[in-house]
Amino acid sequence: MNQKRKLASFLICFSFTVLVVVGVVGVATLMPKVSGFGFIQTSDALNATNAALNATNATLSKTIQIASADTKEVTDGKSLDIDLQIQPFPVTQSGDSQFKITFLQPSSQTVQVHVDYDLSISKMNSEVFRASSSTGQPLLHTAEGIVSIPYKFSQEGQYSVQVSVMGINFIPIKTEQALFDLKVS
Repeated sequence: MNQKRKLASFLICFSFTVLVVVGVVGVATLMPKVSGFGFIQTSDALNATNAALNATNATLSKTIQIASADTKEVTDGKSLDIDLQIQPFPVTQSGDSQFKITFLQPSSQTVQVHVDYDLSISKMNSEVFRASSSTGQPLLHTAEGIVSIPYKFSQEGQYSVQVSVMGINFIPIKTEQALFDLKVS
């Protein structure tokens, strides 16, 4: 009887280990932009995630031109509305800018709590800033559903601001984005 318990314990532990290893390998090789579990990603998986998000930048066709301090857009998967407020507006080079992101439920327009997300800024398809990189994490999390991210533009020109959502209420989702165009003078 004792030997059966040991065997059962071994099989349970072995199965759990296999699931974890397969999960990490799956995250690193098969689904790098789906994972909401940044704590199990390797640096290779982080690089794959960033590469996948950058590649997605190029394939997104729907962009919203930011023409006011407050612009709202639904993510491409329609899970959330992104309310992007920029202060001060219009944005100028060498001025400190503040990006306030509010994640909203599309049906009720109430704030969506517990969102895994990232914000990136690109100029001419070259990423110049990624919010998660400044923390050393593959993604960021907001419990409140409202975040403010500072950034200082060093050059004028046309920029793309991408807000990516990777999880809602601690549940990973296929990465969804809202893409905004911003002119910096």
